[in-house]
Amino acid sequence: MNNLIKKIIEGEEIEQIMEYVVSDIYKNGPDSITNMEVLCYLSIYQPDQFIKWQNRILKYMGLYYKKTNTECLPEVIFGMYSKHIKETYNHTYTPVQANIVDGIEDNNCFSFSAPTSTGKSYVFRNIIYSSNHDVVIVVPSRALINEYYYTLCKFIEDKSVNILTFVDKINVKKAKRNVFIVTPERCKELFKKKDEFVVDIFLFDEAQLSNEKSSRGLFFDSIIRRAQKAYPDSKFVFAHPFVENPDAQIVKNHFNTNNSSAKCYKFRNVGQMFYALDGGKYYHFGINKDIMGNQKHLCCYDPVEETIKKQGSILVYTTKASIYNKKVFSQFSRYIKMCPEIIDKDAKKYIKQIKKYIGANDDSGAERYSQMIHMMKHGIVIHHGSLPLQARLLLEQFTQAGYCRICFATSTLEQGINMPFDIVFLNTFETSKPLSLKNLIGRAGRSSLDKKFDYGSIVVKKNNMSQLRDIINEGEVLETVSMLEQDLELEQDLQEYKEAILDGTLSDEYNITEKQLDKLRTFNADNTIKNILDNIYKNGILVSLNTINEDKQCQLELYEQFIRLYEHYLGRDLCAGEKNVLNTAIKILLWQIHCKSFKDICFYRYSYASKKQERDQLQKVIDDGTEFEKYLAKLKLEHLDAAFVTGYADIPDKQLPVFSMFGNKETRAIAVDYDRIVFDTYDYLDKIIGFKLSDIYIAAFSEYYKRTNDDRAEKMVQLIRYGTENEKEIWMLRYGFTFEDIEWLEPYIVRINQEEVIFNREINKLPIEKMNVINRFI
Repeated sequence: MNNLIKKIIEGEEIEQIMEYVVSDIYKNGPDSITNMEVLCYLSIYQPDQFIKWQNRILKYMGLYYKKTNTECLPEVIFGMYSKHIKETYNHTYTPVQANIVDGIEDNNCFSFSAPTSTGKSYVFRNIIYSSNHDVVIVVPSRALINEYYYTLCKFIEDKSVNILTFVDKINVKKAKRNVFIVTPERCKELFKKKDEFVVDIFLFDEAQLSNEKSSRGLFFDSIIRRAQKAYPDSKFVFAHPFVENPDAQIVKNHFNTNNSSAKCYKFRNVGQMFYALDGGKYYHFGINKDIMGNQKHLCCYDPVEETIKKQGSILVYTTKASIYNKKVFSQFSRYIKMCPEIIDKDAKKYIKQIKKYIGANDDSGAERYSQMIHMMKHGIVIHHGSLPLQARLLLEQFTQAGYCRICFATSTLEQGINMPFDIVFLNTFETSKPLSLKNLIGRAGRSSLDKKFDYGSIVVKKNNMSQLRDIINEGEVLETVSMLEQDLELEQDLQEYKEAILDGTLSDEYNITEKQLDKLRTFNADNTIKNILDNIYKNGILVSLNTINEDKQCQLELYEQFIRLYEHYLGRDLCAGEKNVLNTAIKILLWQIHCKSFKDICFYRYSYASKKQERDQLQKVIDDGTEFEKYLAKLKLEHLDAAFVTGYADIPDKQLPVFSMFGNKETRAIAVDYDRIVFDTYDYLDKIIGFKLSDIYIAAFSEYYKRTNDDRAEKMVQLIRYGTENEKEIWMLRYGFTFEDIEWLEPYIVRINQEEVIFNREINKLPIEKMNVINRFI
């Protein structure tokens, strides 16, 4: 069998090709990417022949959930196997899914890899549902938290099960057990309350994160070690896509091999075919050249255009830089213009919610104009790691509801989010990240319940064809030695963290090392903390933002003391670049402490960056001045540079230079991108304040309170942790409600505490979208 793309397109040897492929699937299962490619071409170019075999193909692939008919003797055998699985597991599992269930039930640690479309989430949902005690699901991203949360809320209607995206002991009067869906960073909270939970199982989804040579990779492994120590009787499950050696998790984390097992599954539920873009034209090509053919073949249609016309969806994988500088939108302008404005009322609700959340305007040229919102009105979605969590959730729901035509995304979509697309267009090609590319390719193709063969398509540029073949054919191997045990050059704080994990001196209460904690207990640190409290409280009352801003000396001293406290923790002085980033983070933290919403913070930063006050004054002259004054004012407005604004950067980093988010006089004030402000603000809140600073400052003020009984320090802990001192608001936040929720929800709550939340009868008048927020607690 050779040159099959050409033969199928031209209608040659179709019967022999079909019989060969179907026979191989019957014997070996759908484990060959080439067989799946062939089926894609047959379904497109020879649909009349393909439809005769389709039922048998679906049977032989083990897709029992499609409820196909039995039409011949071999299909009877597969029908009997399907019936056996249903009787044994009480679910319509595929053979692979049934085998995963066995692996989990028979071992204390089970690690496996499988293609994206295997349906592991369905297996996990059933395991979670049938567990007797608490379950912890660890995922690499906040986006995947959302995915699990909303899926499990629909699947598990039993309100005696808390489904939480954070670790806390709440709703104890009604809830008998908990399902915690957390990132490694949020999972650390589990160890503060380890004696309050009985964890049946830890599910580590997208566990290839442990292979990252980064602080996150180190953190991921540390969570596994801490979980093993805190919950020695729990089961551990690791799931990966496209990994050849899933047993690496067993080896690197020193699980007992006598009750551990690993398996690599190759079976696929959907087919995939490949296109190369060359000179504006699309060509077919195959992964296995010996079988599919050496030459690419001109495609008689534009797959992207056809998909848009059929109301399908395209994922364009690109860089964050190309989204920020808008170049990718110019590249795909022809396809963007094919997407009409959405008129569907439900779709508009998603757009309105995001617009309100980030405080944006979708009218071009208006203040706080958001290109992201404007494009969304046409079914164009932007997705990357700096999207605010709430906005990301709404964008994903918008996409899953079928309103997205084109999604411009970075590698955030590689991490298992259930957003399948008809086409994955690899506009950027990172050969250094083969597993990431495989994961993204796995987004192509939707596994449906329809009685048809499902497939997706991948598009690459012509010069990436060989690289793609190499990556798909190359097996991905995880390291078998944890970062915790590798000799790596790390920043001092990470090195101390690594050593503390290994020698057991990490504080479960504060999630920092005992060495770091000791630095925050010194006499000098105490003086710094006292100075902060003296500046931020007057007569025991939190001073207003206006008071801080009006007294520049107080403001400068307050910022300097917060910086100094971080330097105590770090054990060194910060460089100028680090200081600028931390200074901005402290400003945002103070806004948060003073109950400013996300959109408020974005507005403050945008107004400063775009010199709004100065622009407003110039505009007043343009509106009311003499002709000459108008001329000068217009000239000044056109050439007014954006203010110097330090953008997000990871700290600590001794090499970090002083930099402005908008460059050095490269951006005019009127051209400041509001979306960039939104994304950057979220990075500060999430990656610096949420992930790093809060632990440090909470530890410092908590320890100071223990030594001095200064009530102001205890209040500061509450403010940093929750953004409020109000007890009712704190409980609402602990139940998972946001500050945006609190604004409308607070009057409806009669009582809220650790035991339960009681609502008044007026909640029955709330609209459905607000009822959905509180439904699990009613």
